[in-house]
Amino acid sequence: MGNYVIGIDLGGTNLKAGLVDKGGKITHRLSIKTNYNADPQAISNQIFELIYEIIKEAHVKKSDIIGVGLGSPGLIDKKGETIIFSPNLPRWRNIPIKLLVTERFNAPCVLENDANAAAWGEKWVGAGKDVSSLVMLTLGTGIGGGIVIGNKLWRGANNVAAEIGHMIIQMDGPKCSCGNNGCIEAYASATAMVRRFKELLKSGVSSSLKDSREITAKIINDAAFQGDKASLDVIEETGRYLGIALVNIMHILNPEMIVLTGGMIGSGELLMNPIRQVTKQKAFEASYKDTKIVFSQLGNDAGIIGAAGCLLKELEISV
Repeated sequence: MGNYVIGIDLGGTNLKAGLVDKGGKITHRLSIKTNYNADPQAISNQIFELIYEIIKEAHVKKSDIIGVGLGSPGLIDKKGETIIFSPNLPRWRNIPIKLLVTERFNAPCVLENDANAAAWGEKWVGAGKDVSSLVMLTLGTGIGGGIVIGNKLWRGANNVAAEIGHMIIQMDGPKCSCGNNGCIEAYASATAMVRRFKELLKSGVSSSLKDSREITAKIINDAAFQGDKASLDVIEETGRYLGIALVNIMHILNPEMIVLTGGMIGSGELLMNPIRQVTKQKAFEASYKDTKIVFSQLGNDAGIIGAAGCLLKELEISV
């Protein structure tokens, strides 16, 4: 039996791989640019090259590798074998990547949704290592999620659970990328925050940020730390919307912990304070009082570590 798992985070921008030991520590890492518009064969080859390269660079033998954990955005089939659709990789449809990796490397492979993998990483060796139930929200361009109940990932009847970003909080709200109106993603993602900030500028609100074409969530965040009132207001409003989503999660699942991760947590307490205020005001006390709301401990490594941990869990190797 080997000592390492290769965890891969299949992103639209970067393909990231890590050599992960049985304690959940990354001992070697590698990242290459994803060939976003390439055909599936080219991207599969990129994944194979990444695996070969990390084994070579880390100076480990192939026999040291237990297997490969692969975290991918998008929809994965019920058996956990095929990427049905990935929004970041438009030409990937119905790709049996688990089988392709298994056959190429003659080693076990697990395919998991990337947000699920990241949630499992936080549960395994991150913020949630001492709890048996947690919900994770990934706050970035969109809003993703992962749910762990009773020390197991909750994937749902059809492997599409935890689409937290598409919780509808306002029936006639703004249009979401999924086609519905009023999803939390359309209010509280980085994309939505930029949209609402631009609307504020158009309405005549004064801000140190003038050129609306250049604005990103990070620029808003930096301006907020410099005391720009419009930026502070839009981050606070985003936190309040997220607080409503968290109240719904508490009332439905009553988890021990809710973990927030993704680029938007760079706002720190500017985002966390309104979240805590809203959850305290709106949630039932019994739902709220034993649910910790925390930021991720693993950050961008959660997907790699979690994908590796999913493989170890499937193989029932004690971790």
